[in-house]
Amino acid sequence: MNKSRGTQNVQANAICWKRLKCYRKRSPFAIDLALFIYVFIGPAAWLALCVMSLFARVRMGRLLRSTDTLPAEPPSIAIVVPAKDEAENIRSCVSKLLQQDYPRFELVVVNDRSTDSTGSQLDEMATQIVSGPRLRVIHIESLPEGWLGKSHALHVATRDLTHDYLLFVDSDVNLASDAARKLVALAHARSYDALSALPSLEFAGLADRLLLPVLAVSWGAAFTVSLTNDDSKPHIAAANGQMFLIRRDVYERVGNHQAVRNKIVEDVELMRHLKKSGASVRFMLGHNLGSTKMHDTWPRIFHGWARIFAGTARRSIWPILAVLFFLWVCTMPVFAALWMPTTAWRVASISHLLLIAVFVVRCYTAVGLSIPAAILLTLCLPVTIILQSVVLIYAMIVCIRGHVMWRGHRVAV
Repeated sequence: MNKSRGTQNVQANAICWKRLKCYRKRSPFAIDLALFIYVFIGPAAWLALCVMSLFARVRMGRLLRSTDTLPAEPPSIAIVVPAKDEAENIRSCVSKLLQQDYPRFELVVVNDRSTDSTGSQLDEMATQIVSGPRLRVIHIESLPEGWLGKSHALHVATRDLTHDYLLFVDSDVNLASDAARKLVALAHARSYDALSALPSLEFAGLADRLLLPVLAVSWGAAFTVSLTNDDSKPHIAAANGQMFLIRRDVYERVGNHQAVRNKIVEDVELMRHLKKSGASVRFMLGHNLGSTKMHDTWPRIFHGWARIFAGTARRSIWPILAVLFFLWVCTMPVFAALWMPTTAWRVASISHLLLIAVFVVRCYTAVGLSIPAAILLTLCLPVTIILQSVVLIYAMIVCIRGHVMWRGHRVAV
């Protein structure tokens, strides 16, 4: 029975190929036009993405190789950490920050309305310090109307500070011991007013391994975030609030976090304010500066990245639609094209598939995954595209309705 069914399938495929060849003989122009269109929305589009991503990575990665050193009298720096219900991460984060090898710094941690043991852990750590850098803990009990929590926490923490630089670090980040020194040395030597960096990723399971690298690359491509480093484009800027260094006087000049008090992606909006004001800003890869465990479950990925896309787009659906178009129109046709019976179609589809495979494998290896793991994850690409599309569609819904669920609360975008 199975052998008979297999023979029938082979015969059916042969008939399809024969009909296609007959159609080509009758309508060669239509087939050639279809091939021409496919090449430009498939292999050519992916080749363009590969080239653009290479230039973007070079643009954001060259600062990794900086060898700048601090001056004889280093600028003073305050490291500021907002924390809300971060009992699992806060002790590790603060311990790493207290180990910074920077000569002059103060650590300020804001317990923002936490309902777990975050506040008590911070108070305990503060009492245990007998020498070395100062740890100051601020407790916030309420949120004023018109503010979002993180912006308010950072505003409260910085309003009395007089340091030369402010380094904002999220509580889910483990900073390398030399990170503050490297960032300040780079900013001071090259007269940068603001530096933001992307730390390396720590993974907890399959969901974050599968989706975080491709969502991050999609976000970077959709909003051309590497052009933050192009001073001739003041209207393009992006940042990562997990690691954000700013000169305090420039920060105050643009209105500090009060200027972005109700923005769901306050880091991106603050960098936009800085760049538009004429400040010299840079957005860099910071894999050597620290690591973070970001959105480690499907619900957190779903809501977190919808928030990031919708907020960065300022509720415009067009950049998100562009990513969806690329995923479905420029990617998925390769699986149909592989079955086309002519040589030209085969060459085009195989080239297309190789470009996709090399690019996606590189996305995974760039965040520290091994080549075998990257290849296995790349084989799941059709599933990844479907899951990524669900996130993007939800991001568009967020843009349209104007709010997102974040940390259990309904937040306006």
